[in-house]
Amino acid sequence: MKSNKFISKIFASFIALCMIGAFSSFATAGEGEESLFTRLGGTYNIAITVDHLVDKLYTNSGLNANPNIKAVHDQIHTKAGFKVMLTNWVVQRTGGPKIYQPDEFGRGKNMKDTHPHLKITDREFDIIMTECLQTFYYFNVPDYEISQLMADLQSFRNDIVTVNDPNYKSPYRIVK
Repeated sequence: MKSNKFISKIFASFIALCMIGAFSSFATAGEGEESLFTRLGGTYNIAITVDHLVDKLYTNSGLNANPNIKAVHDQIHTKAGFKVMLTNWVVQRTGGPKIYQPDEFGRGKNMKDTHPHLKITDREFDIIMTECLQTFYYFNVPDYEISQLMADLQSFRNDIVTVNDPNYKSPYRIVK
């Protein structure tokens, strides 16, 4: 079925997390390998996956337990705009067209400058990671692409997490 093939290439962004930032593309393809953007099926596949992911993030009770995140999620006008910004960020981040631009309202800066007011914890970051992973599975994103996406998301942890709980042990953080 053609729609299953379309859906199987869908990608959810991560991004997370109320996460928009970074201007360079992590998805430099190896020799002879297509970009991650191409392997995920391009802008439309990314957009439909981001749409699904953001809906999950906005209704996640674990994220909304943080009053700073809930305040953003409770503003009806933020959801649609976040979907657009996150889609643009993911498109660019995965090697697609450079369409992600900060706006005049201060949204769309790099991850470190965009998230401090949210006071995100490692646990909340992991909730976002989990929602991303579940979204990738929902859209049947191949394992190789999932590993690239999850590693890239993990690379932003130190920029996004601003509240540390020394007792919390992340299942995603690899201790060396």
